[in-house]
Amino acid sequence: MSGGREIDRIGINGLVPIDIRSPGFFWLVQPWKDGRLATIDGWGRFAEISFTGANRMAIRHLINFPRVGLDRNLLTWPGIGLIASTSGKVHHLAAIDDNKTKSHVPLLSWVHHEMDPRLFDSQEGLVCYPYIWNLNRNDVDVQLFVYSYREDRMVYESPERGFNVLPIFAMDNQNVLSYERSSRENRFIRKCIIYNWRTKENIANDFTNAIERYDISLISRHLFNMHLGKRFLFGYNNSSRQICKVTWDENYSDVTVTPLSYLLPSEGMRFSDFVISSDGVWASTFVTGYRGLRNERLSKRAFFHLNGRYPNGISMPVITEDYETRQWDYSAFVNHPVHGLCFAQEWHKGRRQYLRLYKMSDVLAEINRRLLEAANSVIR
Repeated sequence: MSGGREIDRIGINGLVPIDIRSPGFFWLVQPWKDGRLATIDGWGRFAEISFTGANRMAIRHLINFPRVGLDRNLLTWPGIGLIASTSGKVHHLAAIDDNKTKSHVPLLSWVHHEMDPRLFDSQEGLVCYPYIWNLNRNDVDVQLFVYSYREDRMVYESPERGFNVLPIFAMDNQNVLSYERSSRENRFIRKCIIYNWRTKENIANDFTNAIERYDISLISRHLFNMHLGKRFLFGYNNSSRQICKVTWDENYSDVTVTPLSYLLPSEGMRFSDFVISSDGVWASTFVTGYRGLRNERLSKRAFFHLNGRYPNGISMPVITEDYETRQWDYSAFVNHPVHGLCFAQEWHKGRRQYLRLYKMSDVLAEINRRLLEAANSVIR
């Protein structure tokens, strides 16, 4: 994450970031357990960040693994203590709670693209590795591998050719929100389905039909864009080229698709992937479309409160002052022992590394201030 100038006063958005000087090197942050963050330390090991007091942090490795130069990729499943990353074509998996590790190459191929693993079954410890091969602009070939880290064996391997389902997000221990490759008018299209990977059945319902009807591309990054408990997701509308919020009820019906362009500060800007808090109450994303002095593309971070008191269940954005160079976003919400729920991201000032925190209590105060200001203006 690129750094910015140090803020020593309250800006127009009411946010003052808390920059905690790091006692050592860390790389990327993701959600972890009990008020801690997962990261990678200077020895290429899976590690955690913990907090002491208001502005001190500690870095401790969780396991002496994998101890290699890792790609810019870190995935966590805090509820079961699972961490994953890659180095080239090698997948590294560490089940911290089970004290199990695995480095392997499910498919050695120079034509397939290795996608992020998906957790298929947390109880059985089943992880799916999807591989895709772009056959042409509109079509891909898919190959799946399902690995049991508890038994250290591959329990399923799809056919080398002709497998038509690309898993996006596991809804439970057998159903996966997926894309199906199907043919229509002599061309291949991506059709949204819920795929039962155990029975090999495809399920279509009001929810999947709405995703297809409104031409929503599912942004398939782990821990981004979807909250199953609150039944909402953020997806990309291919027609408007804008992010939409999609909601549904417990039966995958009563589906609502809401474009979020009305929340952007000006035309020509876009939202990117949404990082969502574990309780589904807060979200953060980049607002893209800013330009620097040399016409470079810049972004600013925005925060949202997700609550029924706002239209469409999402507040106006509270946008930070500092510019950032947008990249794959490895940041996370964390419960800090002093500051409460915060958003944490890696930050640099010169050669010094920090963990930057934004307090959600500050964000909520700014939202309430704006709502009160708007209400007073109506009364006047």
